[in-house]
Amino acid sequence: MPKKTDLRVIRTRKNINEAFLKLIQQKGFDSVTIQDIANEALINRATFYLHYEDKFDLLEKMSNTIIEELMNSINPAYHIEDKEVKIKKLQSTIENVYECVSKNHSFFKVMFGEHGVYNFRNDLEEMVRNKFSKNMTDLGVHPSDFEIPKDLIVHFICSAFVGVIQWWLKEDMNPSPREMSLQLSKIVTMGPMQAAGIKVGKMFE
Repeated sequence: MPKKTDLRVIRTRKNINEAFLKLIQQKGFDSVTIQDIANEALINRATFYLHYEDKFDLLEKMSNTIIEELMNSINPAYHIEDKEVKIKKLQSTIENVYECVSKNHSFFKVMFGEHGVYNFRNDLEEMVRNKFSKNMTDLGVHPSDFEIPKDLIVHFICSAFVGVIQWWLKEDMNPSPREMSLQLSKIVTMGPMQAAGIKVGKMFE
């Protein structure tokens, strides 16, 4: 049976993570030192090194944990059956995504912020694209099944996915995850124009 992590260890890591994010927000990742983190977390340097090799190791471990949680909440295969979108399941997936972002809002606000880590958004989009592409393959959807090139669709969806999360954080996570699931499911299934109440004319070649 795996040994449980000591509560003191959990508390110390939590303090280190919170101090690290606060310092990145204030002065940027490149300017943050181990001594800065230790001072902010009210620990000594030796204690920091018991948990992390350096600030790069800290950033990687913290990011991996949170991004993995976000990726696990994204599951197109769950709400698509026989190439048909199940609306209730789609709403559930979207709500889970925004609950995850809300839970880890301090991390995402800092990463997307003025002093966030370079290329974070691009890296996140790439991970989301890979997840969507893999899910489509798992569902048996082939490039020939698309009326529009698959890469274009996936890039559009994933850019919008990350961009709307960034916007939502700037809006102080309003509306709620539940309301976001209702509104975004309309946009996804109806398209932006029809969801906005604009009639869409017939398509001509």
